[in-house]
Amino acid sequence: MKFLHAADLHLDTPFVGISNFSKDLQKQLQDSTYQAAETLFETAISEQVDFVILAGDVFDDTDSSLKAQMFLKDQFEKLRQADIKVYLIYGNHDYYRNDFAVIDFPENVHIFDQNVTTEALTAKDGQTVGLTGFSYYQQHIQDSVVNDYPDRGKFDYQIGILHAGVGDDNYAPFQIHDLLEKGYDYWALGHIHKREVLHENPLIVYPGDIQGRNQNETTPKGFYIVSVNDHVTQLKFVKSSLYTWTRASIEAKADDTINSLINKITDLLDAPMTLLTLTINNAQALNGDVLKTIDRNEVVQHFNHTETASVLYKLYLKYNDNPQLAKIDQKYWDQAKAGINLDNIKDLDSKLYSSQIIREHINDPEFLEHIMELTRNTINQKYTGE
Repeated sequence: MKFLHAADLHLDTPFVGISNFSKDLQKQLQDSTYQAAETLFETAISEQVDFVILAGDVFDDTDSSLKAQMFLKDQFEKLRQADIKVYLIYGNHDYYRNDFAVIDFPENVHIFDQNVTTEALTAKDGQTVGLTGFSYYQQHIQDSVVNDYPDRGKFDYQIGILHAGVGDDNYAPFQIHDLLEKGYDYWALGHIHKREVLHENPLIVYPGDIQGRNQNETTPKGFYIVSVNDHVTQLKFVKSSLYTWTRASIEAKADDTINSLINKITDLLDAPMTLLTLTINNAQALNGDVLKTIDRNEVVQHFNHTETASVLYKLYLKYNDNPQLAKIDQKYWDQAKAGINLDNIKDLDSKLYSSQIIREHINDPEFLEHIMELTRNTINQKYTGE
């Protein structure tokens, strides 16, 4: 038996923050989720899988465009002709409504509704398979819906499909032991855009999204082909992302000029179809006029009009700690950091916290670390030379 596990296609992702790019590049980025999805469906056919699992957030918004729906319908029809079934759940971005779709999908597509249900099929090799899942019916689900999943049924192989985060109170929270207790053979997860295997036996898997959507979603993106032979499950990752977001850094020196920095940056822009976020460390060493040129975004603008294999997406200046102030600064920094209470921050403005993007960021440890790093950097910049 063989199946494809993907999640978070996010068709129609707007790709914010790319207005400085050429019109051609902006269009290519906006089309990239569709191209990644085409790779996904073409792979399903070429690999002759029994079925495809799409574990939520197929669309970027619950008000999906007709373009995105027609695209999926056409792709699903190709799968139908190849005798491949599709099992789809909706997530927090494209949560389920009775009138969700303007158009109907082919009969090979099963969409789970808001209630946890189990579908059965027989694979080409004769294995009986149970697939259990549900679709979001609203943007946020605080309940642990895993509790509603039945224990393993009388199948040769059972799969749980779930769009959720570990301990994430807003998105059907669960703990790994909750999934293990069900006795399933495979958990096909969605929602987290980082590819990760949470548990080996049985496999509990996040495939990540199929195309990185911003500078924080680095590394190639894709999906898994899952093969089951003699009760052994194996994963094969398949890259689908057209563009890859990456990060790099260079060290500034006192004798650096704009010209020398441009040469250093050019050497890094050698990987095709790559969007680079670059940090210049030790920025306090640079001449004031050089810093002004960078702060005015002129260096990034230069590369926007220069032919390079990679694209320079963002350029950050990082100011290192002032050694004269480091000890006393660290003391008060640590005191301030210890006094931070996220609940107080959330309560400052309940209306502000009701915004999905703000709530997601505040609940993201990496984002909070990023904010603290920016704060430290601003302090270091202010006191450079003092």
